[in-house]
Amino acid sequence: MENVGAKRETLYDRCLCCFVSKLNYKSQSLAAVLQLRYLPPSVLIDIYVLMSQREDLKHMLFEQMADLQIFERLLRFDPARQKLFLCLATLISRGKQLAKELEQTFIQRYAPPSPSPSSRSHLTQTTKTASKLAKLAKAKLTVSTSTPSTSALLSPPHTDDDSVDEEAIIQAADSLALSSNEHEYNFGLDVIDFGLRLGSFLSEAGWLSESIAILQVVASRLRKMEPTKKIQIIYLDCLQRLLHSESCSSNFKSAERTFDIMMELLKEIDQDEIPKPLLANTNTQISEMYFARNEYDDSHMWSVVAMRNLEETTPERIAIDVLRQAAKACVVKRDYQRANILICQAKSRAKKTFGSNHQKYADTLLDYGFFLLNVDSPYQSVNVYKEALDIKRCVFGNRNFHVAMAHEDLSYAYYVHEYSTGNFTCARDHIEKSVDILKHLVPQNHLKLASAKRVKALLLEEIALDKMAEGVDDEGLLKQSEELHKFALQLSLEVFGEENVQTAKLYGNLGRLYQTMNRFEEAERMHQKAIKIKTDLLGPYDYEVGLSIGHLASLYNYQMKKYREAEELYLRSIEISLRLFGRSYSGLEYDYLGLCHVYETLREYEKYLQYAHILENWQILRGQNLTMNKTIYPAINEDCSLEEIKQQFFNMCNHNLTPCN
Repeated sequence: MENVGAKRETLYDRCLCCFVSKLNYKSQSLAAVLQLRYLPPSVLIDIYVLMSQREDLKHMLFEQMADLQIFERLLRFDPARQKLFLCLATLISRGKQLAKELEQTFIQRYAPPSPSPSSRSHLTQTTKTASKLAKLAKAKLTVSTSTPSTSALLSPPHTDDDSVDEEAIIQAADSLALSSNEHEYNFGLDVIDFGLRLGSFLSEAGWLSESIAILQVVASRLRKMEPTKKIQIIYLDCLQRLLHSESCSSNFKSAERTFDIMMELLKEIDQDEIPKPLLANTNTQISEMYFARNEYDDSHMWSVVAMRNLEETTPERIAIDVLRQAAKACVVKRDYQRANILICQAKSRAKKTFGSNHQKYADTLLDYGFFLLNVDSPYQSVNVYKEALDIKRCVFGNRNFHVAMAHEDLSYAYYVHEYSTGNFTCARDHIEKSVDILKHLVPQNHLKLASAKRVKALLLEEIALDKMAEGVDDEGLLKQSEELHKFALQLSLEVFGEENVQTAKLYGNLGRLYQTMNRFEEAERMHQKAIKIKTDLLGPYDYEVGLSIGHLASLYNYQMKKYREAEELYLRSIEISLRLFGRSYSGLEYDYLGLCHVYETLREYEKYLQYAHILENWQILRGQNLTMNKTIYPAINEDCSLEEIKQQFFNMCNHNLTPCN
């Protein structure tokens, strides 16, 4: 009996499967593959997806997709985009570096013609070592004089072993390569458009250095063109795409140069002549750059400017990104109510527009997980991060930059969620995967790798503490944790300097580690540094300040016996927590327990009973919230128009500590 729920195979599907099933590396089959370029892109991408499912066809598929003309056709066909990600991920997993090949081919063809002797040598060597399929393909193209019919293209290839003059084919391929190298670098607007598309595609796919290289070529070409209004707007579009890739890859020196050029360009263009969606997107990328640099005031300011440029006609992809970034900026400014509105609307729009298996929806989930983690909802955050990671892995494969970032986010959420239980198995598994992926993708001194190592260091410290509680002294884990923390701190100092939130966090991490290692004076200095930097940058009532104050209070209370100093710090930490999160905040437990210990030690029993009672009430309230799965900021399920979202956002400014710039 036919399975009603199963997808029915069409004649079209059978035709493609038959064609792909008979593909091999014999000359007649290769000749048929050469003609695929003439198929409609909708058919071509379906064939490539089927080819990607065969390990033995990886060389053939690589040579096809590395052809810029073919890739450009597919890239301009929007419905093929998700399947392109799939093919790219499959080839990468099989050792075929398609992203790098596309970058190098684009640069060789379109970069300004000033090759050095070494680059000419590299180009010659690359041509000579081309695969057999590439040579066959190029030779075939030189003698092809007519476009075959579609029916002929989809005819299964012959499988008999026809004789071929391979030497003649290689000579023809070399001849074709030579003529290609003598190309006069025609760089019209169609090539610029392709470069912008290719750069953005590779950025979205997680191949950021390749994206940056391509967009830099496009930017250099645009910079040399006559600065008409149209060229200036295209140039601005190119720069904001470039800034996005540079910020995501923590390439801040290049990002700063791009930002400076962008600012000069914006002075030259009448703001009214810039399309509002482009302006909103540009402002969002600037906000993203400042966010990545932990400069939260500037990030928030630019996100507000981006919000002002939203219109009902703004394309959904841009609108979602504007809402996402504004939400993140609000989170770090502790403006949780507005952040909740923005991220819930972004998530809903992404799901409706792109579906629940799309990377854009996964992006909104990652940002929603970030919001939940910051409003003391780690359990919900873990579940959201897990869903986002699953989507990213399906779209981009396992060995991917974006997937590594999602592993790190999930690991840290597990770390926070399981902090009270000490069960860090899942957290450690995900951070190990993140570090392993990044080691293969980025330099050893990369900030993203340092960030992942920081999370790993936190986990190793907690695991060592648990072992010590069981009577096992594991000094090796603590030493490893210290090395990882110091590595991250040194890199943060080099990139951001002393006065930066990330640097302050790392001082605090070292302070906690030294406390565990019984190096109390060093721990005290680290915590004091963290508190000072965070207070100077974020103000006296920020969550990060309260966190560091609580850590120093713990050191004074349990190790250094400075009970009056500990009491003062605990009270400050409690005040900050109550301001931000209310009476059920999880972090209050440690402060209440600490105060009880202080007052018991000092024999101030009246105060001890007071805070023991407060702690008991906290436990009841916390238990009720966990049982009912309640969060301080429940999800907003009602969909709103962009104008309604803007109205809510800006109206709330009048009743909030965070100003609307």
